[in-house]
Amino acid sequence: MTHRLTLLVLAGLTAADVWSCCMVPATYEGSIGQDAQEAVLIHRGDREELVLRINYRIAGQRMPDRFAWVVTTPREPDAYALADEKLFRDMFALSAKLLVPKPRRKGTRGATDGAIPAGLELGKRVQVGPYDIQPVRGVGPHALTGLNTWLDKNGFPAEEPDHMTYFVRNGFTFLCVRITPPAEAEAVAGNGLLPPLHLSFQTPAPYYPLRFSSRQGVFDVNLHILTQDRLDYGRSAATLAKLNWTSQSYRRNAKVTRRTMPETLREVLGKSVWKNTPGRWHYNNVRCSQVNRGNTISTWEEDITFATE
Repeated sequence: MTHRLTLLVLAGLTAADVWSCCMVPATYEGSIGQDAQEAVLIHRGDREELVLRINYRIAGQRMPDRFAWVVTTPREPDAYALADEKLFRDMFALSAKLLVPKPRRKGTRGATDGAIPAGLELGKRVQVGPYDIQPVRGVGPHALTGLNTWLDKNGFPAEEPDHMTYFVRNGFTFLCVRITPPAEAEAVAGNGLLPPLHLSFQTPAPYYPLRFSSRQGVFDVNLHILTQDRLDYGRSAATLAKLNWTSQSYRRNAKVTRRTMPETLREVLGKSVWKNTPGRWHYNNVRCSQVNRGNTISTWEEDITFATE
């Protein structure tokens, strides 16, 4: 099922981390959560290309007529695109070829229109495929108030100040994605995969939006990470522990070039500032099981950041 998605961006004042969460309308008698998150994270210098996909689930007597997906970035993205639906299937195959250890021999052990809320200013509206993108910048101390006003006007529950303090204090950019059913349907599907969303933004280190998913239940995370420098597993140990990392046996920092990449991944790079940049990338596949169980996300002081050598 194809959804219509409306994306609004609320930009803060300084760089920080990233977060994401799904929410159903305040009047809906039910809940929304996630079974899994997948991402392709490409980092070089001070820039990141991030392709996100979530597998959502809605529980209720009936399905709502819309829901929202919220993401934040340290800087307002300067480019938006859709990625090929086959990208994650191709990355699974690339990981199996380059990183997954071969089995041992047998026998061995093995947005809406209207008045602009106080604290916000609207940027230029952009249309990218099914995404209707409206940049909205937070102004001073009213960024949280502005976000909650927008959520309320669109029928979604407001965020509690305690849940937002970290993000407002660090001046996040909020991406509020409104998902509605196609014209022939009255409600969204009860579960499914959203189209891969490709964001481009500045950041000094590779990282992933997860800290605000504390209310999404327990879910798996599969990250395909490509970096100019080698991923430093020692210095990233605290991050990996928070994620309930399970792919410790995988090969690390496999070198890939455009020639050895799947076409869908080359297409992502082709939309970046590195589209004409030659060279090799270090590829790692960080797979995590039952994230938000044990070391719960609500106890984290910082979001997910990876160190490189």
